[in-house]
Amino acid sequence: MKIFLMILLLSYGLLASNALQEAQKLGVESDYATAYEKAQKENKLLVLVIVKENCRWCEKLVNKTLSESEVQKELENYITVIVDKDDTYPNQFIENFFPSVFYIDYTTQRSVYSNVGYVGKKCFLNDLHDASRIHSELFKEKK
Repeated sequence: MKIFLMILLLSYGLLASNALQEAQKLGVESDYATAYEKAQKENKLLVLVIVKENCRWCEKLVNKTLSESEVQKELENYITVIVDKDDTYPNQFIENFFPSVFYIDYTTQRSVYSNVGYVGKKCFLNDLHDASRIHSELFKEKK
């Protein structure tokens, strides 16, 4: 029984991956400063996903929800960055619950919407649309 538990713990550790690996796997940014600069250049809302190692809900959000083809297609309209809770990013986005997702305006670097915890595809897409709607209402372009 002890051997089985040891093997189980070791294999879980091998399956757990870090934020950089997850970002690379999804083809998104892994550095907040780079992602924010890109969001400014492209005038796109920044989706900041904060995860921590060995967090099963973080892994589920990244490996299930963010990996869904419908979500991937929708995220093409945003700049997405996945960071570890210990990485460098602005203090106003520090959270104690994981995963945490912040939808950040590219001009003010302020969150217009946020969510904590795991959400599935439908809820994540709703959050994206709500964040975009709120952003549009808050920052109507002057014509």
